[in-house]
Amino acid sequence: MTTWRLVLEYDGEGTCGWQRQPDRVSLQEHVEDAVAHVLGLDHRIAVIASGRTDAGVHALGQVCSFRTTVERSADNLFSGMNSHLPDHIAVLEARPVQAAFHAQRSATGKLYRYIIRQGPGKSALRRGRHWSVRWPLDVEAMRVALQALVGAHDFTSFRASGCSANSPVRRVDRADLRAVGDELWFELYGNGFLRHMVRNIVGSALEVGRGRQPVGWMAELRDARDRRLGGRTAPGCGLYMVRVDYPAALLSPPG
Repeated sequence: MTTWRLVLEYDGEGTCGWQRQPDRVSLQEHVEDAVAHVLGLDHRIAVIASGRTDAGVHALGQVCSFRTTVERSADNLFSGMNSHLPDHIAVLEARPVQAAFHAQRSATGKLYRYIIRQGPGKSALRRGRHWSVRWPLDVEAMRVALQALVGAHDFTSFRASGCSANSPVRRVDRADLRAVGDELWFELYGNGFLRHMVRNIVGSALEVGRGRQPVGWMAELRDARDRRLGGRTAPGCGLYMVRVDYPAALLSPPG
């Protein structure tokens, strides 16, 4: 039995997200179909993702894993999957790893980026890849407000209804905001994220940036543990899963 690690890039525009859906073809189904095709199977085998990205959300480095008894070389799996996958999904890396590796449970840290395009007008070439905001924003106030989220906290105020996580406690190691041309990049790194957590953080940070709430409000919202008090959920089109980290020992070749 071989455990495989895949690193994927995908454009989430127009998709229903990662997880299988009863009435729409998901990213997961596309990937599982490609794996079955390359392995010569007449059935799908489960491909587990590090996180279930929602509809419209993109990935620069989504990590997946699956196990199989069928023998294939890394080059064969890599090229075969890329030949079979639709254009909006690409395999960046495919290689066998230690048997204990699990894309979701073994992850030690995840980096998400949310992109806002600030200013008038629109961008045709970046359509579906950012949230276009025309309001003037106090970037420094938002940057300071985000620091209230660094550390281990109960993130109920930033948790979507229907979130299936057993605990609302997560650890955020870094919460940065920087200007890149006419874009603002929110970057959050931590040990895990609740459903819509990053998008709800961005939506709440904009309340501070627009001057509707003071800088200290983010800490008050964190401690209130009430999602109803927070800002709107930022749209999925601006969110990117950038990177997922794992213990180096699990990434070494088997045997």
